[in-house]
Amino acid sequence: MTPTETAVAAMWTELLGVTPASPADDFFVLGGQSLAMVQFLARVQENYGVELPIDLLFGGDFTVAEAAAAIDRGRLSSAGDDEIAALLAELEGMSDEDVLALLGEED
Repeated sequence: MTPTETAVAAMWTELLGVTPASPADDFFVLGGQSLAMVQFLARVQENYGVELPIDLLFGGDFTVAEAAAAIDRGRLSSAGDDEIAALLAELEGMSDEDVLALLGEED
């Protein structure tokens, strides 16, 4: 799992009392209801400064992976050019192993 997927899974575990087994696990299948959804949205806003779009929440399956991807897209869209340039410079200085570890793909 990516770092954001891991964070989403941890939030869902706290809110739902059930640990998602994979990034494909759906919020509502795990027992999520409207109150838990509102709490999740508030945590995302507080932790990441991202407001998730309503169509993502109710437009089909709402999985750990989809929630994490939406958070990452929201963070990227709100980042300024200087911040993106600094992150790209940091990535360029990293080894392939460091990048894979950052992406959560290390063996």
